[in-house]
Order: sequence, then C-alpha cells, then structure tokens
Amino acid sequence: MQIIENKYDNLSPGYPLEKYAPMDKILFIDIETTGLSKEHSNLYLIGSGYFDTDGYHTVQWFAETPYEEDDIITAFTEYVKDRFICLFHYNGNHFDIPYLKYRASVHNLSDPFSLLDNVDIYVLIKPYKKLLGLPSLRQRCVEQFLNINSDDPYTGKELIGVYHSYIKSPSKAKLNLLLYHNSEDLKGMACILPILHYTSLEGIRLHYISHSLHSFNDLDGLTHYELIVDYSHEAYIPATLNTGCGQIRLAMRTDGTAILRLPLINGEFKRFYDNYRDYYYLPAEDCCIHRSVASGVDKSRRVNAKKETCYTKYSGLFIPSISSDTSNTFRSEYRSREFYIPYSEDTCEKTLSAIGESIVDYLF
Repeated sequence: MQIIENKYDNLSPGYPLEKYAPMDKILFIDIETTGLSKEHSNLYLIGSGYFDTDGYHTVQWFAETPYEEDDIITAFTEYVKDRFICLFHYNGNHFDIPYLKYRASVHNLSDPFSLLDNVDIYVLIKPYKKLLGLPSLRQRCVEQFLNINSDDPYTGKELIGVYHSYIKSPSKAKLNLLLYHNSEDLKGMACILPILHYTSLEGIRLHYISHSLHSFNDLDGLTHYELIVDYSHEAYIPATLNTGCGQIRLAMRTDGTAILRLPLINGEFKRFYDNYRDYYYLPAEDCCIHRSVASGVDKSRRVNAKKETCYTKYSGLFIPSISSDTSNTFRSEYRSREFYIPYSEDTCEKTLSAIGESIVDYLF
C-alpha cells in the first residue's frame, strides 16, 4: 500500500462551505475501481481532499495489489475517524459510497461513513441541468461550463487496464497515470464548487435599465420583432449563464448585467372576461358587449355569452406574459395556457420591469 499526499496552494473553495460544516472538517472523496460491479471488482485507490487555511490538500491510498484492498479501506477509515464531519463527492450516492461500504463489509470492516454528513454535488445541481444548458452532468462537463480545463486524457474505465498492467509489472509511469487521474478529479471537484451558486438564483430580481425594439426577416421574408432588454442583477455568477425557454433567451453575466431577448408576437388575440353572465355575445361582430349597454342591439343579433365567447379582440404586437397573474392578459382561445400583454411603448418600461422581477423564477 502507498499513501501519497499533495498540497495545492492556489485552490480555494469559491463557495461558502461553512453552510455545511467548518471548512477543515469537510472531506472530498473520489475512488477508482477495476469495474462498476461492487461484487465482482476491486477498489484500488481512495482519493480524498480537504481545504484549510493554506490551500487544498489531497491524500490518496493506493493498493499495489488487489490483496491490499482491506489495507487502504482500514487506513482511510482511521484517517477520517474523529477528524471530519461532512463528506462531499460527485455522484457518490450512486457509486462511490455504496461501493466503498460494500467492499468494507466484504472484509468485515466498519462503515467508514457512518458518522459523516453527506453532500452530493451532483444531486444538488441536477434540477438545474436544463437551466444551465449542460449537455450532460458529467463532472468534466461542469468543469468546462466553468472554464476549468484538465489535461487528463483518460477515463476511469480506460485506466482499469493500466492498473492490471501495473500489478503484473509495476512502474512509476503507470502509477503516475493512475494517481494523476484521481487527483484531477479531486481538484476538479473542489474547483466546481462555484456551480452551487446557481442553485441559489431563485428569488433573484433583474433591475430594468433600458430596451430596444429589433426587427429581422426570416428566410421566407417574413418580418419578426423582438425586444432586447438590458437589466442589472446582484447575483454572484461564476460564469455567464445562457438559458431560456422557447424563444425567450436570457444571458446573465459575471459583471452584474443581463440581457433578455423577448419575442414579440404580431397577431390577433382575445381578452376574456370572467363575469361572462353580464355580457352578450354578438356573433356577427365576433365580440361581446356588456348587458348595460346592449339595449340598442337587436335581440336577434345577440346571445348570452359563455366563458368561451366572452371576449374582445385586439390586433398588434404582443409580449409573452411570464407572470402567474393572468388578469389583463390576452390569449388565442379560452383554454390556451399561453398569455400575452399588448406591446405599447408607453407602458413597455413598466411591463419589462415587472418581467425582470420574475423572469429568473419563471425560467427555473
């Protein structure tokens, strides 16, 4: 068994770990195995990391043969005991933790995690995958999103063969490959902690600055309109967030500014009235009229309004409504769940200010 220790002076959490436990009481963990099946493979490397006032420290326990599996588990358990109170990992709930627990039980060893709180970074950010625009939730994808680059060319699967080769013919070069991959994952885990800032964006408000109306033609020559809205925000953004829903696109920048691209719909929509019993529907005009002013309308030209026919129509440009308040909004049909607000330059600033108050929550 080998124990390898390193320290990285230039690493800091970039996130308030004190929310979970004192910084030096938090342990990061990543393991390397000879396969995914905990019953039919072996654990050959346990990697750990922790922060203190002078940097990020890593400790790795390496089994030079499969027969040293119990040795590295025992050494790791002793190291953790009475020193750490919180465990951080990436998707460890799915693999690392159950695997290590099972291999410990095979050797009649105690559960090394029984007294530790458990924080899975993967689980915390999984609900925000779509918001963040991540193609996958692999740790390396998160690293790339945060502009963190690793020069490790191997996957854990690819290194299984390297470990088997090391067992037969140990060499420093092979050992370094195995250790480096694990240490890069440990460092990467520490470096992606700022991704957790995005889990706190709910409730963030954008403050209106200005807007401009933009028009463009599509390939068929049809003219489309959109609003480009500038906002400011007070959120901490580790990397520019480009997200959206449909044609609504939002870019939140690291400098405290944001740009919203909001499509304008050119068409005809209807405003429906809840108190439909107070209205008549005029089929010829395709609109409704209040009973109090309907005495001059011939009875043959009017019928009692229903929920579906109690409306007035308006043509022009409309802004998609993102608010849960559907009063004073328009829609194409009564049962439509897409609501719109008439675009007016006179009221646009007020409307866009209101959108800034809720757009982040809407996208969440």
